[in-house]
Amino acid sequence: MRVGLILGLLTSGLLLIIGLSTHQFETYSVISGTLGIICFLLAGIMSDSSISGDRARANYYTERNEDRKKRIRYSYLFFLVGAPNLLVAVVLTLNYT
Repeated sequence: MRVGLILGLLTSGLLLIIGLSTHQFETYSVISGTLGIICFLLAGIMSDSSISGDRARANYYTERNEDRKKRIRYSYLFFLVGAPNLLVAVVLTLNYT
């Protein structure tokens, strides 16, 4: 989990520094927001949060425990990468207006 948070902080920090130093707030806000939304969508897909109850139950009983743990770990990774990027997108958007 540490890797996802570090990767998210590095990418969002880099986009924040570049956006603030070049005064192109809108461009880097869109880049950071898009990255954050894509990571959140991937986290939702990996965690099976968008499927119905009968499919979730079928997946639970047919999936191995190791595979389930790996899938949830990747879901957390994508979430931790996306959260700081969405925060930076909000900061750059507020700085733009």
